[in-house]
Amino acid sequence: MFARVTVAGGATLAAVLLIGSDPLDAQDKAKTKATAKTKATVKATAKAKAKFEPLNTGALFNKLDANKDLFLDGEEFGRILSVEPAPRGKKGKEAEAPDLPFVFKSLDADGNKKLSPDEFKGVVGAVYPNGKR
Repeated sequence: MFARVTVAGGATLAAVLLIGSDPLDAQDKAKTKATAKTKATVKATAKAKAKFEPLNTGALFNKLDANKDLFLDGEEFGRILSVEPAPRGKKGKEAEAPDLPFVFKSLDADGNKKLSPDEFKGVVGAVYPNGKR
């Protein structure tokens, strides 16, 4: 009788060890995989959101205003494409670069050769026609 219990007990113990260890390893692997997938999804979502986020003219103006006088002169405005990338053309083709001196003159409503933050708001339509990056 003791021999039967030992054999049956040994088989049960072996089964418990085999069954008990695999699901934990599988769960850990699944958890790690899910975490990696979640991180990748979050990163892709953030990138897509930034791509289609409307252009923040206030923040862009502050980046371009090097001397912090609350106006942009022609030189400061000329750096716009280095601070904010030029818009893309349709289907990945290169868009034609805007004529920045002409755009500057067009936006300068009062003709003082400086752009105020209110005048600069027109940059969305002039340089970034769809209002997005």
